[in-house]
Amino acid sequence: MRVVRSLDELLTLPRDREVNGFQARVTLMLEIPEFSRPVLMRAQNALNCLQERCGRVAGAGCMLISLLAGVSMVQHDNGSLFGWRALAGLTAVLVVSFAVGIAAKWIALAITRWQFAYRCRAQFHMLSMLMPR
Repeated sequence: MRVVRSLDELLTLPRDREVNGFQARVTLMLEIPEFSRPVLMRAQNALNCLQERCGRVAGAGCMLISLLAGVSMVQHDNGSLFGWRALAGLTAVLVVSFAVGIAAKWIALAITRWQFAYRCRAQFHMLSMLMPR
């Protein structure tokens, strides 16, 4: 868990690989003394809901679609799925579908990183407008 104690730290979060990386991300806890607990909890929840995304659904969905499309193409091109040519085609379909799944996962993670950076800036602006003077 990463504890954020100032507004300046909030702006540096998108560059932190533990918080906004392509691997497992840590959750955030905002403890900025100038703000009330409900305000900090709303900002913290807005940022932490993105931390749980990891691209598995996008990768699995794209892999399944490409796998089904490839198998149907191999079945259409070959009379039987038990020949050597069909086996080679199914192997190629399997490799390509894994590659498509991995690419979809990485694209989903990149989009989540952009969304996290945008939300960090939005929460910074919202909290800076609420800052007591």
